[in-house]
Amino acid sequence: MGWALVLAYDGSRFHGSAPQPQTRTVVGSLVEALELLKIGVSDLAIAGRTDAGVHARFQMISLSAANLSVDSFSRLHAVLPEGIWLRAAMRAPEEFHARHSAQWRQYRYRIRRATRDPLSPMSWQMPHELDVGVMAEVANRICMVAEFEALCKANSAGGYRRRLHAIDIVAQESFIDISVIGVSFCHQMVRRIVGTLVQVGRGRWPPSRVVDAVSARDRAPLSELAPSRGLYLWRVGYQLGWEWGSASLFDRSFEEDWASIDRAELPFPLEWSAEPPCDRQPVQARTR
Repeated sequence: MGWALVLAYDGSRFHGSAPQPQTRTVVGSLVEALELLKIGVSDLAIAGRTDAGVHARFQMISLSAANLSVDSFSRLHAVLPEGIWLRAAMRAPEEFHARHSAQWRQYRYRIRRATRDPLSPMSWQMPHELDVGVMAEVANRICMVAEFEALCKANSAGGYRRRLHAIDIVAQESFIDISVIGVSFCHQMVRRIVGTLVQVGRGRWPPSRVVDAVSARDRAPLSELAPSRGLYLWRVGYQLGWEWGSASLFDRSFEEDWASIDRAELPFPLEWSAEPPCDRQPVQARTR
């Protein structure tokens, strides 16, 4: 048996998730904490690689460790550096792989409607008015795309063919939240989608510019890259069915959802958790 761990982290404190020599990263910090506890690991994998500055609410880690036990997780939780939270731990079969076993991933981007708010640093603070209706129309067109070369960084590993399930935009009084759900993503894909939608919402780019560039697979006209500080790896799904329908994604507030894990999201029975059990009743999906 191996282990599956759920981490959350403040990406502003790390230079991305993947280990790099002499650089503070999420996985590097996790391995250092395990080594401090004299726990050797192998076959470590992460569900979704995140760039420098990108946060995670639900980052799945799979690994094997001969001397790791349930009693180890409280100590591991305590020695992890500031900015990383060990949220949950589960026993997993050896064939489970955090990345290859994932069926879908959800990224969520937060735009703060403010010129400058020092209490909301983990968002893109936007003083400009945005036409959310036009943004939604363009988002629907992007969802129909199969080749995302125009919306990814050049030379992205694995090619540019991707499948998106949904892009949802919900405007609140102080925030605009953008959810992107897909099977997998190219490098910088979500940030480029959000940057493109914002340029359209500000009226700086006509929708036709996006449609034409995507059809031509030309990234030059779509140069806007949203800041990393507003992006979160929000959920990773391991069930065959895509159970997180677009309406249910916003049943709970951004802040409440950050504070707890829904047990239905976990692929295996919970062995250890740093958080109290969630006893919320299902919330009726609201219309938008």
